[in-house]
Amino acid sequence: MKESSKDRRGKRLPAIHRLLVTVLGPTGAEISKEIVSTVEVSQHGARVRGRRTLRPDTQGTITQLSSGRQAPFRVAWQQKGSEPNSIDTGVELLSTFDFWGAIFSESSVHPVPAAPVESAVESGPPPISPAELLDELRKAAQSSSSEQKTRVLEALWCALIEQLEERQVFTREELLTAIRSVAAPTHVTLKAASER
Repeated sequence: MKESSKDRRGKRLPAIHRLLVTVLGPTGAEISKEIVSTVEVSQHGARVRGRRTLRPDTQGTITQLSSGRQAPFRVAWQQKGSEPNSIDTGVELLSTFDFWGAIFSESSVHPVPAAPVESAVESGPPPISPAELLDELRKAAQSSSSEQKTRVLEALWCALIEQLEERQVFTREELLTAIRSVAAPTHVTLKAASER
């Protein structure tokens, strides 16, 4: 059940951020992953739009695809979204640092410089050159642990797949079929080699 505006701890602002939502099980193992978009953000959480059904109090981590920032979260509520086949989820951040890169206060809000929400919907985030992207990946690889490197690459691949899907280069089903067809001959070849 969605909380009423009077129950909220802080002001919500319309904002679009792409997030990788990783749901964790009771043992801390990853159960599922999904790329979602924020609809609104606040200092304490966000309303995100995705496709997966999650139970209230489910926990995991969210990662901003643009910055790589990561934070633990808890599912507060879920309801049917305004877009076909979408689900809106209220997520509560379980960390105290400024996850959104913005300062929230009663009198004013100072968001990170970005395109207005309307233009972000129409044109997306400003393009980054391949050289800039490679430079950022090089910096992340030099200053990160092995686990952090894996997360950066995972976020990069998820963002790439999401962008190609949005541009209708392929559907998720076509991608899965292609991956399975590539994996199948390898499995048969390895089995045949092991039988020799």
